[in-house]
Amino acid sequence: MRSMPRRPVTARLAAACLPVIAASAALAQPVGITYPRQGTVCDSAGQVCYDSYGPSVAITGEYFGQRAASQLSRNLSQSNSRDFRLSSGQACSVARRTCWNDGWSATRVATGLTQHLFGGSGGGGMRPGQAQVSRDRGLCSLSRAGQRVFDGSCQLKQVMQGGQSRYEVRLENGNRYVFEQQGSGFLIRDGFGGSWPVTFVDHGNTGIFRFGDYKLVATQQNAMRPPANRDAALGNALGNLLNSLFQ
Repeated sequence: MRSMPRRPVTARLAAACLPVIAASAALAQPVGITYPRQGTVCDSAGQVCYDSYGPSVAITGEYFGQRAASQLSRNLSQSNSRDFRLSSGQACSVARRTCWNDGWSATRVATGLTQHLFGGSGGGGMRPGQAQVSRDRGLCSLSRAGQRVFDGSCQLKQVMQGGQSRYEVRLENGNRYVFEQQGSGFLIRDGFGGSWPVTFVDHGNTGIFRFGDYKLVATQQNAMRPPANRDAALGNALGNLLNSLFQ
């Protein structure tokens, strides 16, 4: 029986590479844009890295250094939006979990980038009105008129829905504080139906809420865990972005 002719080695290698090439084609790499790992994109033009929660102080520090991370932290403290636009012109909405090739015109979904960041194809990664909820443990301190009244463990929660965020902090003594986003600012409501304006400052792995004569400082516990390896040391030392304020 005649044996089938074998294809040249180069042909076999080319065939083996086709799946990899096809997978990469959907995520073309514009100049200055890199994808260090799944769920992460970095833009060298602005020296900022992003994940599914928006700009990440921790990842930015890991790839661009402490100066870039500090600059990003300062910029985030001046804005409550986590949506972003890359130097390639592509724009991504954290609330809608979708990226577009034509920026905020938002008519052409960037399927590859959307899948890479959010794990979906876009234009329906979340149902209309669906809330995105994230939780973590942390350490919190509460002061009133400069006097510390609590210092200990706390539960941290973020609910993002319709482009608006709600942060919930529950102290281990049972007290609970809920900060609701109203437009570009935040409010906290008391038990009598009143509301108070809140000043929120994002310092990467730590968030500071000021309302009335109170100051609440919440730090993610994940950011304080020892790094598993040397390469991750810098990123873990900086912590995960409170862009998720509480992941």
